[in-house]
Amino acid sequence: MISRTEGFITVADGERVWYETAGEGPDLILTHGLGGNAAVWYQQVPYFAQHYRVISWDQRGFGRSTNENGNHGPVAAVSDLIEIMDLLAVDRAHVVGQSMGGWAALGTAIAVPDRVESVVLACTTGGISVGFGPDSAPPLTAAPVTARPLGEHPAVGGRLPSLDMARAYLYQALGTFGHRPPDTEFFRILKAHNYSPAELAAVAAPVLLIAGELDDLMTPERIRSAAEFLPHAEVVELADRGHSPYFEDPHAWNELVAHFLADVRARPVR
Repeated sequence: MISRTEGFITVADGERVWYETAGEGPDLILTHGLGGNAAVWYQQVPYFAQHYRVISWDQRGFGRSTNENGNHGPVAAVSDLIEIMDLLAVDRAHVVGQSMGGWAALGTAIAVPDRVESVVLACTTGGISVGFGPDSAPPLTAAPVTARPLGEHPAVGGRLPSLDMARAYLYQALGTFGHRPPDTEFFRILKAHNYSPAELAAVAAPVLLIAGELDDLMTPERIRSAAEFLPHAEVVELADRGHSPYFEDPHAWNELVAHFLADVRARPVR
């Protein structure tokens, strides 16, 4: 039986941030992207909880976490994640960030380098100033949102609905939970939040950057460019996959990350 806990932490400015732990062992933190919440890791948590204490959490305004003050974005996410680490007595952790979650993952490695063992940037440039997505986000609008066709979502592309409509619909539904601001607002916040070359050059932790061949938001070319700013980075491109291979092809993604983590753990302690 795999142990599990869940709860809320009231962070510095009064927001309530939900977190979960599963399993025992070295700490592995999963940080979701703009298209979901902690539940989006349902294909990763049971897999990694066999060998790690897996910590997942809802960023502000997503899933079960509040966003009453509107202080969402990478700065708050890094602060909230460190508070969760403090609460759970995390000494050193492997930190994974998918898409938007990459800003929090990399930001944590910069803010508390002695507490981050490794970083996985999954389909994300993570605040490295190489750009992402369209050159300019569409303007904010008060017009009613038109529902997408069943199972359609830009973060999973067209392949998954053709293979498994139920999972594609699940991804689509997960992105509707919570009270988060519009995607366009997050795009603007993320585009404006870049870590400096000096901060990136000081990241001592090994970093795995995962790219999807068909990802037109965080393209493989941009992810390779981002890796050049990090002193201990490697890039793996998954063929015929889009922006969310962890969800679309969990077996290959899980195995890739597991091998990376095992390699990091086998290295001499720094």
